[in-house]
Amino acid sequence: MKFINGQWLVRVVEGDELTHRLFDIHAEAEAFAEEERHRLGLPGEPPTEEPIETKRRGGRGR
Repeated sequence: MKFINGQWLVRVVEGDELTHRLFDIHAEAEAFAEEERHRLGLPGEPPTEEPIETKRRGGRGR
């Protein structure tokens, strides 16, 4: 999952096919991603990237 332009993007790779789906609500994206992991028999949960707006840049605090 990745937060892009105010929406959550869930990418699913099955075989050699890539599909994606956008969600406005984080919880809905998480639920969809969990269902896909279960359907595909994937273990665990990969990390979710933070929204770009919340990431700090430059390494110095304000």
